[in-house]
Amino acid sequence: MGEPVATAEAWRRVDWDLHLNEVTVDGRRLTYVDYGDGPPVLMVHGMAGSWETWLANIPALGERHRVIAVDLPGFGGSEPLPTEDSFGSYVSSLRALLDELAIPSVAIVGHSLGGLVALSFAAQEPDRTRCVILVSGGGVELSSIRLRAIQIVFRCLAAVLAVPGAHRLLTTRVIGRLVMSPAVHAGRGVPPDLLRRMVPQRVSPGFMDAVRRGSEQLTVLDLRLVTAPVLLVWGRHDRILPVAAGEKLDRSLLQSRLVVVEGAGHCAMFEDPDEFLGLATNFLDMQLVDRNGPAVGRASASSWDAPRMDIGSAERYGDGNAG
Repeated sequence: MGEPVATAEAWRRVDWDLHLNEVTVDGRRLTYVDYGDGPPVLMVHGMAGSWETWLANIPALGERHRVIAVDLPGFGGSEPLPTEDSFGSYVSSLRALLDELAIPSVAIVGHSLGGLVALSFAAQEPDRTRCVILVSGGGVELSSIRLRAIQIVFRCLAAVLAVPGAHRLLTTRVIGRLVMSPAVHAGRGVPPDLLRRMVPQRVSPGFMDAVRRGSEQLTVLDLRLVTAPVLLVWGRHDRILPVAAGEKLDRSLLQSRLVVVEGAGHCAMFEDPDEFLGLATNFLDMQLVDRNGPAVGRASASSWDAPRMDIGSAERYGDGNAG
């Protein structure tokens, strides 16, 4: 199938307020963006994000799909879960959202913690999961050192953002790159206007509870229950979850393919959005056979059965050199 016409800059021309919605789940507000038309794609952000994590990707994917980009409970505009709630409440929230929207099955895309949510959903709801795309995320455990570093960065950022006028300061090139440095490869710059949208979301009331819940979920998630095809997209320079973590996850899944994006860190979807869009579009085209109507059933693994390998460009993937 052809490449998407919309570019990674198309989000600037969208009035997002027209696409922002909310629904009540278990008495709490859950916010989401609903954009485009076609087979549904559910996008789930990571631990320090919101639906805006996917700003550079939604317009292009929305040309051929109905994109639902959700704020997990405790992030963005969604109200937090009770502290005692388990990780399963994230999955339950997604299930309730799909029920509210009368969507029987989806392709699900997850980044970082959102990848773990996506895999957990796929394990619990195999009949509702068409396929899965993970961006540096899923059922791999953070080392204690990396986990501690993330917690320290979060607390420091929370303290900085508490200072009046700090949001404007954080969008300057030098300080903005400092804030994003744990997740973004040094060779990649994040456009200032995109940074302005994303920096406030890096401190959310649900962050620390999400860290705890994610660690607990890793001990109970059975990856053998994930039967849908999975595309793993990993940045070569990911310092939070190195490529070795993606390789381990790839070996643990029943049917998966790992693609390593050169020049990207933990956030390939906005560090190299054009390459990510090429990969995601090609994969979705293979898995969502009926692109012009409701997604029913799931494409078989035989439609993309091939040896796994790491590749560095969307063009090679599209040409079939991934096997």
